[in-house]
Amino acid sequence: MSRQLSGRNLSIQHGAEVRLTYPDFSWPAGTHLALTGPSGTGKTSLLNAVAGLLRPSTGQLCYGEHDLTALSEAGRDAFRRREVGYVFQDFHLMPGLSAQENVELGLRVAGVRNAGALAQTALRRLDLAGRLQSKPWQLSTGERQRVAIARAVAHRPGLLLVDEPTAHLDRERAAGAMSLLREVATELGATLVVVTHDEAVALSLPEHFRIRGAS
Repeated sequence: MSRQLSGRNLSIQHGAEVRLTYPDFSWPAGTHLALTGPSGTGKTSLLNAVAGLLRPSTGQLCYGEHDLTALSEAGRDAFRRREVGYVFQDFHLMPGLSAQENVELGLRVAGVRNAGALAQTALRRLDLAGRLQSKPWQLSTGERQRVAIARAVAHRPGLLLVDEPTAHLDRERAAGAMSLLREVATELGATLVVVTHDEAVALSLPEHFRIRGAS
């Protein structure tokens, strides 16, 4: 099955006055892309629509055979659990859980079997074998980000969505994070979409999509 991601005539309404509009797009499976544009133009809103977290106000958004704009909320939830890995800007790790438990939790919510073994595999793949039982407060910023990436990719999604991955990192660690994200996405054959204000991050990705803003 083709896993092309495409959008046509998309807009997202926020309140009575703000309407975000988007150029049409069609991205083949495996695309690595920077999603850019000024603040307030709807980059994260588009990422959330692709993830099934919100429904566009107009237009059609499709991933392979899935018309995301036609799915119910429950259908979008099921799609997200199967197909989407999302790395949030602030990581969204549960503070009382270990690194392994954070990754396991995401797998269990998705209904994946062998959650413990898969969580360990993902964390070891990201050089966190020695940090499986560490709580988020015991980890460096870069380690917390790698736990968040492990949680996003442990179920081998077709879509890897990342919001401002370098916001909390210095330049050297930012370059390392982008290299890691691209490596993992390539290994999975996943489409990688990265929201960024960082020109260096945008330039590190082969494809670019710039949003013009609200109407």
